[in-house]
Formats: sequence, C-alpha cells, structure tokens
Amino acid sequence: MIKKENIISYIQQGDEIVFKEFFNDFYPILCSFAKTFLKSTDLSEDVAQESLVKYWNKREEFDTIQGVKSFLYVITRNQCINVLKRSKKSTDLESLRALKSESFLKKNIINQETFAIVHQAIASLPDRQREIIELSLQGIKNPEIAIKMQISENTVRTTKRNAFRKLRELLKDTYYLLLFV
Repeated sequence: MIKKENIISYIQQGDEIVFKEFFNDFYPILCSFAKTFLKSTDLSEDVAQESLVKYWNKREEFDTIQGVKSFLYVITRNQCINVLKRSKKSTDLESLRALKSESFLKKNIINQETFAIVHQAIASLPDRQREIIELSLQGIKNPEIAIKMQISENTVRTTKRNAFRKLRELLKDTYYLLLFV
C-alpha cells in the first residue's frame, strides 16, 4: 500500500493504478459535492468524472494533495456553474447564485472533507463498534440498538464508549487539518 503523501508523486509520474485508487477514493466525494448544487445524480457523476480526468491531464502541475483537492473542488464548482447556466430553471439560478459565493464553497468543501474523514474512521472500527456507531448516527437509541443486535443495553453503552474513544484516537491528527481545509 502506498502512503498518502506519495500518491501525488506516483500520479505525477503517470502511474495509472495509483490514479485509479485515488479516483475510486475521491470520485464519491466529488459526486456528493456536485450533487449539492446540481440535485441530479447523473449530472453530478458526469461532472465528478470530468474533474478527475482534467486533473489527470494536468497531473504534472501538482505537488501536494492540498493542491490537487483545491483544483478538484474549484474545477467541479466551475463545471456545476456551467451546467446551471445552461439550465435556465429558476431553482437552478438560485443554486447558481449560492455556488458563486466563496464562503458557500468553503463551507461545502469542509463538509465533504469532514464526511470523508469521519466515514473512513468509522469504517475502520471493528464490526460491532462500527455497527453500533452507524445505528447511533441514524438516530437509533441504545435500547433499540440492544434489541436490534440482541445484546444488553449495557454492552451497547460500553461498546459505544470504546468506539468513540477509538474514533477520537483515529481522528486526533486530522482535527487540526480540518481547520485549514
């Protein structure tokens, strides 16, 4: 497995396998980001794919993951603006106004980055901890989780506490990074 800090240099050198891994990781994030504005899964997927292809074509220009992410978010936003301009629907014009706002862009980037980081940390938890956290995030209370999983409520509380402790440990280094996204 390649370290995250080396991914960009491999992609710069034209490593298609590493780019495919990067594509698979980042594509859903860009789709979600684009769908915030376009409200269409198909259009969002097209925009996300086009953005990643544009990055591949300009890959030699980027040395850092932050530079790549900035490029991808800006190019995705710009493509969304173009799609919305062509649309001429009143709801799309409202989205277009919001999309042109820099603060709106920053807020949505932070939301997408936060979601990706937390989702990845939750996915790395042991099965029982992950399932309890996912159920909790859906708004299901401890007694309902206990019944659903056929375990005691005390086991749910203990497992949840251990899962949150592990998540804090997993996310401790990324907390400060999120402030600069």
